[in-house]
Amino acid sequence: MTPAAPAGDRATLQLRRLAAVADPLRSLKQPLRNGVGDLVAFARITAARRRRQAAGDLEGAVLDYAKLVTSVQFSRESLETYRRIDALLEAHAETLGHHLPDERLPETLVLFVGQSRSGHSLVGSLIDAHPDAVIAHEIHALKHLLRGAALAEVSRAIRLNAHLFDLLGRAYTGYDYQVPGQWQGRCRDLLVIGDKKGNGTTRLLRRHPQGLARVEARLGLPIRFINVIRHPLDNIATKAMRTGVSLAEAARRFLANAETLATLTRDRPDQVRTVYLDALTAEPKAVLADLVGWLGLSPDVPGYLDASAGLVFARPKRTRDQVDWPPRLIDSIRRDLARYPALARFADEAA
Repeated sequence: MTPAAPAGDRATLQLRRLAAVADPLRSLKQPLRNGVGDLVAFARITAARRRRQAAGDLEGAVLDYAKLVTSVQFSRESLETYRRIDALLEAHAETLGHHLPDERLPETLVLFVGQSRSGHSLVGSLIDAHPDAVIAHEIHALKHLLRGAALAEVSRAIRLNAHLFDLLGRAYTGYDYQVPGQWQGRCRDLLVIGDKKGNGTTRLLRRHPQGLARVEARLGLPIRFINVIRHPLDNIATKAMRTGVSLAEAARRFLANAETLATLTRDRPDQVRTVYLDALTAEPKAVLADLVGWLGLSPDVPGYLDASAGLVFARPKRTRDQVDWPPRLIDSIRRDLARYPALARFADEAA
């Protein structure tokens, strides 16, 4: 009988097979390329993590899990990933215990809603820098809660996610979201937890309009929603450029979300807070103080507002200038924007 290959060799072989599959698919559309890229990254990082664990480099294994969470979407959004991380930390609590979250539960859950590429990562990172809040980078919390996951498990995954992102410096999609000297990835009092999966949460609300009420009744704690709004034309242009869809299709998806958000805001006006990205960049301390106060957090934390304001860029990027807009599409978008109170201010602005 041929002896089985060591685990590290099997993982390396798997990586080579995935790379061979990925190579001829490079010319396909962006979502498929991203999916194949995630599989290759998963195999590569998992192989490295297993080698480190086998060699007794436990801190290195934790960093590999951090790489997995930050760079592979299906791993980041899977509760099984956080169960495995938890198991490693618990099994080696004498050396890895400083990575473990405690058992506290939050008083408020905040979910980001809105459009992708709108500034959710920035705003989520600023809130996470507060000592009494922890915001995850996209674990898709509402998806897990709709499927019946317990608040304790989702809360623990959120805290592990934020901690692992912090270990690697909180770089994401080409930006650095580190707020120096503040509380990212850890907390003093756990008053607020949240997840910045804005676009995905909005799609779930559209598909499961009755699900939110069931989740609220089961959790027994308030849920609040943050909708970060960037100029719609910048948002649509970025979506088209990043995903490979046409401008018309990107606009259609944008407006589908806009309809869902308008319904959520109409039905739950006290639970939804709109944050305009241009207002945040113009007056970061004032806008952030108002936002965290609305969440029940004190803005009067030494250095918090000043450090957070330093992370905010001078003005939002005008991605709309990088594409050629068909005049009829611009006219159609403007008419649609005028229908929504939160977006009407953009209807008459030039492209």
